[in-house]
Amino acid sequence: MQRKSVAQPRPDAPRQWGADRRSAPQPIVPPPVSEGRIARGRLAIVLTITVWAGYVAYTVFEQFVVGRATSARLAAEAIVYLLVITGLAASAMAYLITRIGFFYRSRAHQRAPRIVLDAFLAEPKKPSVTVLVPSYQEDERVIRTTLYSAALQEYPGMRVVLLIDDPQQPKTRASRDLLLSARNLPGQIESEMAVPYLRVKAAYERFERDLSDREQRASTVEDMRELADEYRYATGWLYSLGHQQEMVDHTDTFFVEHIVNKLGDELATIAGALEHGADENATLPVARLVQLYSRLLAIFDVRLTGFERKRFVSLSHEPNKAMNLNSYIGLMGGSYQQVSTPLGVALVDAGAGRGELTVPNPDYVLTLDADSVLLPDYCLRLVHLMEQGAYAGVAVAQTPYSAFPGAATRIERISGATTDIQHIVHQGMTHYGATFWVGANAVLRKKALDDICEVAYEGDWEIRRYIQDRTVIEDTESTIDLGVHGWTLYNYPERMAYSATPPDFGSLCIQRQRWANGGLLILSRLKDQFRAKTKREQKNRFGELFLRVNYMASIFWSSVCLVIMLVYPFNADLLNPILLLVSVPYFGMMAADLKYCGYRRIDVLRIYGFNLILLPVNLSGSFASLLQLLTGEKSAFKRTPKVRDRTTAASSYLLAPLALIAFCGYTAVRDIQLKNWDNLVFAAINLVLASYAMIAFVGIGNTLVDFFTHIRTWLYRPVKAKKPAKGAAPVASPGSAAALAAAGPGAIGDWASVLHYGTERTSSLVAVRANQQTSGSRWPMNTSPARSNSFEEFNFFTVFQPISELESGEIVGYEALTRFADGTTPQLGLAVAQARGQHIDLDAALIRAALASATALPAGTWLAVNVSSDLLRRPKELTPLLDEADRPLVLEIPDPEQADLDGMPAGLKFAIDDSGTGYDSLARVEALKPAILKLGPTAFAGVETESARQASIKALVEFAQAQGCTVIAEGIESAPQRDALVACGIRLGQGFYLGRPVPLERALADAAGR
Repeated sequence: MQRKSVAQPRPDAPRQWGADRRSAPQPIVPPPVSEGRIARGRLAIVLTITVWAGYVAYTVFEQFVVGRATSARLAAEAIVYLLVITGLAASAMAYLITRIGFFYRSRAHQRAPRIVLDAFLAEPKKPSVTVLVPSYQEDERVIRTTLYSAALQEYPGMRVVLLIDDPQQPKTRASRDLLLSARNLPGQIESEMAVPYLRVKAAYERFERDLSDREQRASTVEDMRELADEYRYATGWLYSLGHQQEMVDHTDTFFVEHIVNKLGDELATIAGALEHGADENATLPVARLVQLYSRLLAIFDVRLTGFERKRFVSLSHEPNKAMNLNSYIGLMGGSYQQVSTPLGVALVDAGAGRGELTVPNPDYVLTLDADSVLLPDYCLRLVHLMEQGAYAGVAVAQTPYSAFPGAATRIERISGATTDIQHIVHQGMTHYGATFWVGANAVLRKKALDDICEVAYEGDWEIRRYIQDRTVIEDTESTIDLGVHGWTLYNYPERMAYSATPPDFGSLCIQRQRWANGGLLILSRLKDQFRAKTKREQKNRFGELFLRVNYMASIFWSSVCLVIMLVYPFNADLLNPILLLVSVPYFGMMAADLKYCGYRRIDVLRIYGFNLILLPVNLSGSFASLLQLLTGEKSAFKRTPKVRDRTTAASSYLLAPLALIAFCGYTAVRDIQLKNWDNLVFAAINLVLASYAMIAFVGIGNTLVDFFTHIRTWLYRPVKAKKPAKGAAPVASPGSAAALAAAGPGAIGDWASVLHYGTERTSSLVAVRANQQTSGSRWPMNTSPARSNSFEEFNFFTVFQPISELESGEIVGYEALTRFADGTTPQLGLAVAQARGQHIDLDAALIRAALASATALPAGTWLAVNVSSDLLRRPKELTPLLDEADRPLVLEIPDPEQADLDGMPAGLKFAIDDSGTGYDSLARVEALKPAILKLGPTAFAGVETESARQASIKALVEFAQAQGCTVIAEGIESAPQRDALVACGIRLGQGFYLGRPVPLERALADAAGR
């Protein structure tokens, strides 16, 4: 099948002069590096060190030995200047060293052949992978592209989860549309992917059936033709997908041309090879055909879903990407129920097979930012690598992302150039064991994440942190955490991931400030990693330490050093033409690397000017780190805007570069007047390049518009809402004091609910208060006032499980059950309260909450509540509490004794639990005379098939009826169990099969639906 050509971006899409002219990305596997280039790189290192050392020695000799530094000021100037030169030289050296490491790795890299990967795909048991895509108010087209790049990974059984972090209550129509589209996208893409998957799966099953019907398990020419047909079909499906893509900018062109269509081309090539082989009557071995089927199935075998942590109060709502990821990773391997609490919906642990949300625990987690894409074999190659014995200690494998080719703006092109240069740097750092997790994309070993997990609490909720969010460069700190625990990181030496670059100065400032914030805070933690290596008897290498320190702190020291050189008029004796030789190797090698990456050598000057206007941004982020270090208060996480329109830049980020340009102009004029020619060269270069950067990358018109916007915002003040006219009757809002007064003395605890939870609550979420005595005393005399409201420390809510007639299904009653918001079992919660001497107060609070919530239950149903023996022995406290009930009550009492029942209020029925059907059960019924006997699941296990069990249950039911006792089976989980119990004479029952314990609202909805 011939594919259609890729549609170019829309004609009206603006492209600036100086935009990126590249249309093809760089090679996936870096081309071999010549010996000459490596030799020039080594020479640059030697020259930089030699010139720096020579200048330092010469300056120390001249200033302090000869005595040119004749005053304290001159001596201080000399010391500061030497430190500045040393800091800048160190950053230059780090770059020159890492690029050499990149050269060595690129020459040594051997790409795994396709036959090896296909054999890995055909293995019966492969590691499981879950892809997490954190997203915050992203454009639908951007999310769709990212999800498709994840879904098309050549890895079977992948789960792709879109972590939607948009506000749950959008304030604008645009925000609402973004949220709704994000919610719908996973289901839409999964449905589309299911079509080719089901077809290929049916073809593979047909192939296996045909093999089993043959006398010998051997392939035929027809098998090859049928497989070729499936590859042709998949090729056409991919070409059709690419044709449907909305083409807006260069990222869409890249996705279609180099991901979708390129994968289609590969499949078309395989189809052609199979057809040619069949034409020549050649057949492949069955194992090879299975491998080819496995690859085709792996491409389309994917499950997509969405998850919104902000729906649940039990998960962290910290506004950053790290906690968005942590919230879902913390759920892995668990099964959960959604329950309503006074604070909102919570996820509470449920038993196996009973949860409404079950999150598998994968072997690997692939994180992918919502503005990034992966080549189709990214996951397969990295997981295959990490499954090798030599890489068993690798926690994070990644390919540092590259910039999309074809950027439409000058600033996006130059920013992309720095991204591609950083790819070289990160690959080189791996050569020295100094790999950092870059963050936009990575395959994470789940076992390693479990090792670095930290548990904290927000209120009653357990919060798990796998990726630390103390700084806004969370991936960097996680690198240190993994190193402390003995894990390593690995940069796969290929280009298989691409990420969008901010297209305007405003959004770029937000991104770069975030990158500059945090490195200084994490720097001190390096000692923990190196101490841990020493304990493990591993050697600490200086190269690793130097590169890690440079990576985390060089943004700060380089910015500070450059500002000092620009601003302070140093003694002319310190200036020396030899200093140019310190920077020449650095800029020369970077220019060569830019040419290697498809840019122009002269772009090195544009990058320098670009960094000049970003100086205030970098310093702002660095000083934010220092402020956090002093105050302990986290810096605000600012997400990089992903919008088609331009983002307004902060006024300080516009004024500071303009001030720098003005100062450079002033310095140049003054140098001419003083005939200070050495310094004039430096000032003139900075003046020209900074001016060029402001004009080319920010724009004069954009600068004026942004200034006008800030001035208008400063001058404009919103009009305050007018006060209501005198004499106008105020409208009582729900939950207000006026509304409560108008409502009258209805449900229990209304005023307490307002004080405890605020004005927003539902009928089932009420506050509780202890019993008031008729004497007016708040508490009994033997109760300590110090713990009068101690039960409020326990955040709990009530759920109701229906009790039904087994034959008709009609609900006759409900059992009120307590759920603690942090997932603690009621037994443990009461035990904790008992240890504090608060269990009676808490038990009374639980009953009052149940009675208050039950007022809305269907009329004609009775209510069962659990009562402890301790509270049962205090009828003066229990009786007023139970008098508030508006329906028949049954008290469920655990292991009661006759003495416990003597003081029970007259006329109340009670129930006891029992797990057996023998003599002891009969004796308890005869002695205690309960109204209800609750028969546990262990008592009727196997009742569907065991006749002896059926006979014993029948005997128990007949004896209980003779004593005036009704038997209720609890824990019924299947229709056969229910039918067998009905045959044994049991009339009532409860259990997950009949109805789960749910909040009041859902209980009412379930009852209405019957």
